[in-house]
Amino acid sequence: MTKAGKRRARYIIALLASLALMAIVYLVSVLIKATVNETNIELYGPYEVEKIVDGDTLKASIGGEEAYIRLIGVDTPESVADEDYKENTEEGKIAADYMHGLLDGGTVYLEYDSESTDVYGRSLCYVYLDDKSTMVNELLLANGYARTMTIEPNVKHKERLYTAEARARKQGEGFWGTGFFTDD
Repeated sequence: MTKAGKRRARYIIALLASLALMAIVYLVSVLIKATVNETNIELYGPYEVEKIVDGDTLKASIGGEEAYIRLIGVDTPESVADEDYKENTEEGKIAADYMHGLLDGGTVYLEYDSESTDVYGRSLCYVYLDDKSTMVNELLLANGYARTMTIEPNVKHKERLYTAEARARKQGEGFWGTGFFTDD
């Protein structure tokens, strides 16, 4: 075999080895992602959305009963609060309108954390769209319509939610860009 032929053979072997390594890395990453999703997320549903209450609360039909669902880990500005309790804001209406756009007439899947209800009897959940992977709680934060609100022991997706808020803050999304939300 000539020098050029040997060089070409080494090149082909190196190329095939590189392709094989990339294929292995890709398959391992797909398997890890599938394993993480399967072991960490147990979804219930689908449930019909009956009503959007405000930016972080909705009503859904669960087993033929209407249930109030409070999104875990997020807090949106108020839009329907008793005026003696908190001030309603235009931003609260905008956050509620965003929820209407996402969920009106649709269905959701629910994921529970350590505590399943709050003191008001609302179900505490991470809410997912029909694709079962898009978390509404995270969307609110990523688009700057909510701030994180961590209440122990419901912290399963705390880092994921903080990451979404930090990205929105850095990029000036939603209320971070208007100055309604500040870093204090």
